[in-house]
Amino acid sequence: MTGARRQLGQVIGEVPDWKPHERPMMPGSPSTPDFSNPVRLGYGLVALLLGLTGGLGTALVAVNLPAIQGELGLDPVQGAWLSTVYVMFNVSMNLLVIKYRQQFGLTSFVMVFLSIYALAAFAHLATDSFTGALAVRALSGVAGAALGVLAVFYMLQAFPAKLRLPALILGIGVSQLGMPLARIISPDLLDLGNWHGLYVLEAGLALSCLAAVLILRLPPGVRIHAFERRDFFSFVLLSGGLGLIVAVAGLGRVEWWFEAPWLGWALALAVILIAGGAAFEHHRADPLVDTRWLFTGSFFRFAVSILLVRVLLSEQTFGSTGLLQTVGMGAEQLRHLYGVVLMATVSGVLVSAFSLLISPKLVIIQVLLSLILIAVGAFMDAGATAQTHPVNLYVSQALLGFAGAMFMGAAVIIGVGQLLARGFGSVVTFAVMFGVTQVLGGVLGAAALSTFQVMRAQHHGAYLSEAIVGSDPQAAALLQTYGGAFASTVADRSAASLNGVSTLAQQVTQQANILAFNDVFFVIGVAAVLQLIVSLALIVRQAIKAKTNPQPAGDVAGAVAI
Repeated sequence: MTGARRQLGQVIGEVPDWKPHERPMMPGSPSTPDFSNPVRLGYGLVALLLGLTGGLGTALVAVNLPAIQGELGLDPVQGAWLSTVYVMFNVSMNLLVIKYRQQFGLTSFVMVFLSIYALAAFAHLATDSFTGALAVRALSGVAGAALGVLAVFYMLQAFPAKLRLPALILGIGVSQLGMPLARIISPDLLDLGNWHGLYVLEAGLALSCLAAVLILRLPPGVRIHAFERRDFFSFVLLSGGLGLIVAVAGLGRVEWWFEAPWLGWALALAVILIAGGAAFEHHRADPLVDTRWLFTGSFFRFAVSILLVRVLLSEQTFGSTGLLQTVGMGAEQLRHLYGVVLMATVSGVLVSAFSLLISPKLVIIQVLLSLILIAVGAFMDAGATAQTHPVNLYVSQALLGFAGAMFMGAAVIIGVGQLLARGFGSVVTFAVMFGVTQVLGGVLGAAALSTFQVMRAQHHGAYLSEAIVGSDPQAAALLQTYGGAFASTVADRSAASLNGVSTLAQQVTQQANILAFNDVFFVIGVAAVLQLIVSLALIVRQAIKAKTNPQPAGDVAGAVAI
């Protein structure tokens, strides 16, 4: 073996004489010394700032993409690339950031990644071209991966050791507030400074985060030799494959799946890269990704489960918003709806975190209840009409926001249980899996649901158009009514009649899209019910197995997660 191989895992520098409860959970994570309550409060506030900044970094662009497209003069395909490239560079960073912390320490990690994020935020303000905006979004995606991790680390410092699991859920949950918060504040930001107002806020938050972590630093941890040369080969293969999948999912709906040949070639190359990376990792002595654990039954079911739930939760970001835009609602009219969603999400995070103080066994109830609430919320939305307004969706969207936050907390606990059973040597595998399922689930969910909605809208549009024929007395009367509405302003009777036909066609298109969104909501509800049935079946099977062959808690948790 080479000297570098012999050094792998060896401690770098001296290890402080920590008390047992102060020791870091693993190399690359901070120690947890005793702090006074005011200092703990400071750590909690910094965690809140970091989590919100990370969540808003993605959400502000996604929510305001039409405005940004217009200001930069981009076509729909270029606009889709602008939001997709961030995810492409963000999705795989967990392959490197954990080992970066372990080898170079927390101080370097914080300063390097936050500085890059702040630099990218300010670069947005000076960018007025598509190429420049694309490069800056890619840089933001790389650096943005650090913010969620730092939010968790700071939140862990805000609570005593006995409350670490609730603190972990709170740290992860803060980032979930970004999307509803972005929809609430975006109209004011656009009014103040067009699309530059969005990036001024992001730049200000980035500088605030940098100042906050310099004032209130994380306690030191343990550094070890973590990298080896083969890690970078694995990273190129796996990150390249994942990035191409994100690109296909993000652009497929815009360029349409079977009309752009590059989508097929990109997907084929993605499969080759991921398969090659997995094969290479499988035969390594110290793999970056633990493929043997990844493809075990319980862990694989767990990963598929949280991926599917993330897809179902796209109902909130794509479905309800798209429906309300179809019936003519603007961003200003949606603010109160997303205020309700924000409060429901906060409630879901708090319930998930502090239910652990009652009993860890409640995590199973949280999983099942989340699926029930998702199904109920989706079925409630499936009866939408042209008269549907944001107030009609308050209850259903609150249920979905609460369920999404609560499920995320339960998934974190189940995943930690699996990780503890496997050992911290597989922490990169867990972090990559969790990040990929969340990010990729969101992209795939939006792509799949939007594609299904378009196809159903075409079906309903054709059916409704066939029903409107000139020989039908009702259709003729309707055309005459619409044409008469323009008679007072259009002197030419034939032109007025054409305007009436155009108005009727718009009404048909709107109704077809509303019916298509109802189909989307119904499918989501059915999928949630099916997953609930599968979860219950697995829980019963696991309970029967446990009577005859008890197994570690991590395996049980993984079995009930799906």
